[in-house]
Amino acid sequence: MSERLGEPTAAEKAARDAVRALGQPRADAAFRTRLRHEFTTGRFGRRVPADGPRPWWALKRVMAPVAAAALVVAGVALNRGPDWRLVSAAGEGRIVVDGATFSVGDAALAARLRHGGHVKVEGAVTLDLAAPRIAAVTLAPDAEIQLSSTPGRWWARGMRAEVTNGDAYFTTGRGFHGAHLDVSTPEVSVRAVGTSFAVLRDPAGATCVCVMEGRVRVGEAGAAPASAVEVPAGMRRIVQPGYGAETKPILDESVHRLHRQRDLTGAMLVR
Repeated sequence: MSERLGEPTAAEKAARDAVRALGQPRADAAFRTRLRHEFTTGRFGRRVPADGPRPWWALKRVMAPVAAAALVVAGVALNRGPDWRLVSAAGEGRIVVDGATFSVGDAALAARLRHGGHVKVEGAVTLDLAAPRIAAVTLAPDAEIQLSSTPGRWWARGMRAEVTNGDAYFTTGRGFHGAHLDVSTPEVSVRAVGTSFAVLRDPAGATCVCVMEGRVRVGEAGAAPASAVEVPAGMRRIVQPGYGAETKPILDESVHRLHRQRDLTGAMLVR
């Protein structure tokens, strides 16, 4: 600087003139366009991924599997049939469900039976279950059964019961149409598609199937399905290993118990 304050020296004047003589760089056209778009849309200053915003079709590919999984879960939940309901538990004794023991008046029993399971009646207890519009199951004293959940609404339209001991009674409802019920004992296999029948299993090793309404097919355990015999209403089929099988008129006791079951659960089954 010169001695007079604010007056540049010759060298400073030369540097200033050299800077002024430089050309002004032109802004890149793409940069100017992007900058103007960010100002007008309010995106200026936001962080944008290095490879740019993800296009909508890329997001669609990511979300498609998630949506499909959600639909599968929803479909399974909607297809599930109604739960079993405890209609009546009467008598002296106890009920064992999947190893847990309950008294006849135990409030927790109903919740434990909702999806079926391994059910054993001990003592002089009669247990009545029903799934609205689908089916009713009655277990006589000392009966033991493995009961599945109810049939699905649209697919998996099957239901199973395995009677290990004692007497079990079955009646299907209006909503059972199109489904099937498979009942087995160590001696027989039974297929029913809408009926009212009893499966009586003797501890000595014989099974009697009494049909009050409809028709059921009864075959020996392990035999080909084609060998099963159709048992009409009003008849029973007795199978005893080593003694063959025969068809006779239905037992009066089975008719009485099946009528009792229908009187007790008919409104729920919409019969």
